[in-house]
Amino acid sequence: MRIIRMLSEQKKYLYCLYFIIFLFVSACSTDKAGMKESSVFEPGAAFRQADDLIKDRDYEAAREVLETVKAKDASLEYALLAGLRIADTYFEEGSYEEAALEYETFLDIHPYHKYASYAQYKLAMSFFKRIKTVDISYSWAQRALQEFEKLRRRYPRNPYMDIIDSRIKTCKSILAGYEFYVGSFYFDKGAYEAAVNRFTGLLKNYPDSKKESEALYYLGLSYENLGQRERAINTLTTLVERFPSLELSGKAKELINSFNKEK
Repeated sequence: MRIIRMLSEQKKYLYCLYFIIFLFVSACSTDKAGMKESSVFEPGAAFRQADDLIKDRDYEAAREVLETVKAKDASLEYALLAGLRIADTYFEEGSYEEAALEYETFLDIHPYHKYASYAQYKLAMSFFKRIKTVDISYSWAQRALQEFEKLRRRYPRNPYMDIIDSRIKTCKSILAGYEFYVGSFYFDKGAYEAAVNRFTGLLKNYPDSKKESEALYYLGLSYENLGQRERAINTLTTLVERFPSLELSGKAKELINSFNKEK
């Protein structure tokens, strides 16, 4: 009897021990599941975190978060937008070269995305923002003009049409100014054929620019210096007819009269 009683007590002990072990293992499993659940990456939350960092102008930290989104977002919903927002961080901090590269990458991969017109506009602005003075900004103005015209042509329903027209006008004005700048340089050096090429190019490519009257005047003088008087008279006559009230037109009239007297 004693032996039977001892065995019974041992069984109770073992049952209690098994029960304790079961509870412990269950608790550990629950903890691991909780840890696993809490470690699941949430791209939406990370994207919002990056937006908050951008608002605080902590662009470098924002880019780090966005790069993580690009790498870990299996759905690609936020990964796609993360690339665009990375471009925005560069643009907002004034790193326009890096911004342009990111916008171009987005457009190369997703030319028909709903934000493609936005990316194209910001790409154009990345070049436009680098325009400073006429003598050093020709290439930026030229590239900005190309990208603005592409935006207008490729995405005709974009919401930036009014802004685009203004920006295109500014770019053309800068390019016309550059052509006149170079043409005047050649004129002053006595390289009249080169000057003619620049002035005629200005008049052909950028009609109605602020430099049109000056271009006509110096084009007429260039023709005269090349011994092409008929062309000189025709060009100066065009100046007088187009801009009758300008001081340059008065000088042009005097030149035309003197040329006619010499006939």
